[in-house]
Amino acid sequence: MLLSVLAFASGHACKYLELRPSGGMGDSLATNLPYYLAYPDTLGQIAVRPFLESEDSIAKLALTRGIWESHPLKANERRFLSALKNFVDGHIREAGLEIAAMKYKGLVELGPYLRIDRGLLLIMGGFPQDAEKEWLRVFQAPSEKEPCAEGAWRNLYSFYLAKRNFEKANGLVDEALKVDPKNKWANFAKGYLLRMLAPGEDWEMFMREKSSWKDSLFEIQIAYGKFLKDQNQLTEAAKYYNRGLEGAPHNGPAWLELADIYYQLGFMVFAETCLRQSFFFGITDPYVFELYSLILQSVNKKEDWVDQRWRGAERILEEGFPHDLHSRRLAQLLYHVYCHNGKVEAASNLRESFWFHFQGPRMPRQMSLSAPRGANPYPLKIAFDEISFPLVRKAGKSDFYEPF
Repeated sequence: MLLSVLAFASGHACKYLELRPSGGMGDSLATNLPYYLAYPDTLGQIAVRPFLESEDSIAKLALTRGIWESHPLKANERRFLSALKNFVDGHIREAGLEIAAMKYKGLVELGPYLRIDRGLLLIMGGFPQDAEKEWLRVFQAPSEKEPCAEGAWRNLYSFYLAKRNFEKANGLVDEALKVDPKNKWANFAKGYLLRMLAPGEDWEMFMREKSSWKDSLFEIQIAYGKFLKDQNQLTEAAKYYNRGLEGAPHNGPAWLELADIYYQLGFMVFAETCLRQSFFFGITDPYVFELYSLILQSVNKKEDWVDQRWRGAERILEEGFPHDLHSRRLAQLLYHVYCHNGKVEAASNLRESFWFHFQGPRMPRQMSLSAPRGANPYPLKIAFDEISFPLVRKAGKSDFYEPF
């Protein structure tokens, strides 16, 4: 197992681990914004990321001097690795003690990593201004001399957003885009700020600019497609969805959106193809079943591809139904598909087994019962889903239920 932490490549490229603080960062700071822990590719012969992801026993074994007789780890390297491991495992105090014990003599190579990670310790310890100074020091250094500038400005961006200092966050993103106009993370950060703060025209202009073929920012192309769809510019929206899905084909919700566009445009074959892609990539939106039903019922039954698609729909619905037994829409669609495909027995069995999806008026997804007015000074509302509610209501009207 020790082989999993060995590496024989040289180099100190600055890598990052994304951390999402769980609290303890001060009342004014959000706890759901990511911060970044910086680490080198390798230290000695240890590949750092596999080391951080290994079990504690393996990590401790990797840090012992005896293993590296030809290339023993320096004291600072051992302490830094131990601090990173404690960071990842959530032992913040122990990480701070290791970093504090590091000797600053001979820290030329580890200095940039240490400044970013020390800033992370400071912000978690309640010293945000000191953390900002550490990250600015890294970010404002000449880029050719500072391998960790990316991690520094990402942390600063999260810090400024948490403090709701949008002006500083925007200036920081603009500086990052001057250095690298195609920086994907910076473009997403800029788009987020424009979406929150700028007029709609600026947001649209930014997305249109970043959705060109040259930039290949696929997620922004999909976001621009969504914007155009909301504006009812369906033909143009389909173009940008297709561009984005070429580079991000695993985006199930985007496939569903594109299927809906094609359905509205009357291109049923394209709509059904996109819908099958959304199933393949794990879409969970219940609208997918309603749209599938609309598409199947809208096509010309004389077309050659229709029968094959109905059989495919049957397989998809049969796979999904055991995981979504509470869905009336899915049960009724599967019943409809069975009937269309001539599977009378399967349709009858489905209706008998899941009678509550076929009898009675349509009910909302969730209903609630509450105490009569005046009966209780602290009335409670209890929520039930569409299956349990009629059963509870019926029990409440019978001798089974006696109030106490």
